[in-house]
Amino acid sequence: RRYARAFIALGQENGKTETFASDLGAFSDVLDMGEGQLRSALVNPGLTSVERKAVLDQVLGKLSLDTDTGNFLRLLVDKNRFGAFDGIQRSFTEMADDIAGRARAVVTTAAKLTAEMKKTVKTALETSTGKTVEIDFQVDPTLIGGMVAQVGDISYDASVRARLEDIQSSLVRNTGAMAEA
Repeated sequence: RRYARAFIALGQENGKTETFASDLGAFSDVLDMGEGQLRSALVNPGLTSVERKAVLDQVLGKLSLDTDTGNFLRLLVDKNRFGAFDGIQRSFTEMADDIAGRARAVVTTAAKLTAEMKKTVKTALETSTGKTVEIDFQVDPTLIGGMVAQVGDISYDASVRARLEDIQSSLVRNTGAMAEA
């Protein structure tokens, strides 16, 4: 969190918070290409810091990232903190979202939603959170019907599967109480 905090402070100071967030996301995508060979090279203790930085510079030369983002990534290599990149990126994104008044959500439904239904869900989540909500819509037929929305640490479960599990649990409890009587 310390590195993320420092980088977010730089982003706020220069008005580049969104640019940095986008750059970190793009670089994360590149890290996992080719079976994660780049990630492996950047955390490889068998390579010197100079060698790892040379690998990073080769990659940065092919990407169009902000100069400050490149310098931040070089700093992580210099300080042998590149293994913490995923956590740093996650913390940075959370902080950037807070600053922007944005929340991220995953909404899972039993069937694909229409554009109108997606808009309704988005409006409802924005109303309940008081933030702009970016939603990743997913489909899980095991829900039977309804939906499950995960917004940060809060989960809204309005699925038929959850309702059936509640009913089953209630029946088991009541049957046990009746058997004792």
